[in-house]
Amino acid sequence: METITTRNGDGTYDIVQRGSVSESPAPGELEGLYWEEVRASTLGLVSYSRNAIRIAGVWPRLIAFDRADGQRRKIVGGLFARRPYGYVAWAVRDGEVSVAVERFRPRLPRPLFRIELWVHERVGKRFLTRVNRRAG
Repeated sequence: METITTRNGDGTYDIVQRGSVSESPAPGELEGLYWEEVRASTLGLVSYSRNAIRIAGVWPRLIAFDRADGQRRKIVGGLFARRPYGYVAWAVRDGEVSVAVERFRPRLPRPLFRIELWVHERVGKRFLTRVNRRAG
């Protein structure tokens, strides 16, 4: 498994996590597995509900998303997003599964954003492990 984080010249971030998978999950299954791992990784404190990542699945919207567009969702706002910008996407290709946050513009100052990055990396690694367990 690997994580690549890139800070773009416009202040946005790309965070890509990927790992090998023995069998491809069913189409549409990746997103559900990812949201399950958000909840599990935070011991239920944070979960996905009504198109947003929320504390206890209720309030506030930490990151809000548009409806799914294939295997990705556009980021449309929330406390952690400076403005509607970027995507979260899931994919399986050629024996490799990935989750990517593309062109995310964080609201948190850099020291606090590092904590957000750490949480995202932890969730992503657990997600990749979960996908492999389901496939195996």
